Amino acid sequence: MALEALHDALALPAKPVFAMRTDSSAGVLCNSLRTHGLIERLRAALRVQLPVLQAEIEQAGGRSQVLVAMNEVVLERQVFQQARLKVAVHGKGDPTIINGNGLVLTTPIGSTGYNRTLGGPLLPLESSLLALTGKAVGCPPAWSLVVLSDHSILDVEVIEAAHRPVQIATTSETVLNISRARLFRSPDRGGDIARRSGG
Repeated sequence: MALEALHDALALPAKPVFAMRTDSSAGVLCNSLRTHGLIERLRAALRVQLPVLQAEIEQAGGRSQVLVAMNEVVLERQVFQQARLKVAVHGKGDPTIINGNGLVLTTPIGSTGYNRTLGGPLLPLESSLLALTGKAVGCPPAWSLVVLSDHSILDVEVIEAAHRPVQIATTSETVLNISRARLFRSPDRGGDIARRSGG
């Protein structure tokens, strides 16, 4: 729910989100659910700007669109066959062709969730880093995860897109049959959350 609220608040950059959770629920971005002294807690809260990922997508039919995500962008196979992806990071050498179930590009807040279940690194919350984690990548065997600067631009091309279709997904949207995608931290968007040290 906090991610949904943050996503909805992207159009209102002057309004930070003060998310709360019960003690029995998880949520790295949330404050403890207590209404007593709430006004004082809101006034004392620290405002943290969170990075937003942007994905510029081209589908197999030529249609283009843009997705934004607060935590992660997932590229994954649509069928039983493994995806074949040509991956290039601007300024980081030659492209790499990988075979596997897909890739996850995550921000520091996203690194605590799905990325961790895939064995990806936990990024410090206020770091200027992104994690690129493979999903069951079989080839090349040494390729599994990469930590990138949040100024990096990642280009992904789907090889044999007609026979090995790939979809791209965020927490709010999924686009099928992509042929290529450019992923990066959005320079124009950021999510604001209000947090208080200790809850």
